[in-house]
Amino acid sequence: MKKYSPKFSLGSLYICSKCGKDFSEPDNADQLKSDLRSELKNYNDAHKKVRVMVSGCLGVCEKGEQVFAYYPNQGEMELCTTDSNKFEKSKNEILDFIKTKIK
Repeated sequence: MKKYSPKFSLGSLYICSKCGKDFSEPDNADQLKSDLRSELKNYNDAHKKVRVMVSGCLGVCEKGEQVFAYYPNQGEMELCTTDSNKFEKSKNEILDFIKTKIK
């Protein structure tokens, strides 16, 4: 067995794909992933520090909210929801969350 260091220096962010059914966007999680990755490229090379991925259900099903989980390379996992089911608002909330991790 070989052991490797993570390519992304700070951690990984998972976006629940099941939550998108409450949104007007049919592929909400995939679109959030793409948009967040693009935004992170413009912010302090953050796309090299935090990997953004789509996940299946994360076990927290709050109607009208987008669930996401942050798994840092060091420390405890954080499971969160956005305050809105509006795509742009959710994207901005998640982006602001990631920015607090990058410093």
